[in-house]
Amino acid sequence: MASRFPKFSQGLSQDPTTRRIWFGIATAHDFESHDDITEERLYQKIFASHFGQLAIIFLWTSGNLFHVAWQGNFEAWSQDPLHVSSYRTCNLGSSILDNQQ
Repeated sequence: MASRFPKFSQGLSQDPTTRRIWFGIATAHDFESHDDITEERLYQKIFASHFGQLAIIFLWTSGNLFHVAWQGNFEAWSQDPLHVSSYRTCNLGSSILDNQQ
C-alpha cells in the first residue's frame, strides 16, 4: 500500500513521516488539480447540491405538515376545547384498546 499511496506523487511513497498521509488527504480534496475544474464551477456545483438537499428537506417537511393538518381536528378543538382533545393527545384506534379488558 505504501508504494501506491499517495497517487499523485510517487516521490512520497517511501516517506517515513506523516507528511505522506497529509499529502494524500490534501490531494484527494483538491478538485482543481485532478478534475480540471475551475473554482467558480466548483462553487456552482456545491451551491446546486445545497439546493438539492434543501429541496429534499422541504419536501419531507411539507409531507409531515400535510398529514398533520389532514388528520388534525383544530376546528373542532377551537370551538370546544374542553370536550375535544387536541391532536397531540388523540390516538387513532385507542377505543379498540379501551374495550379489551
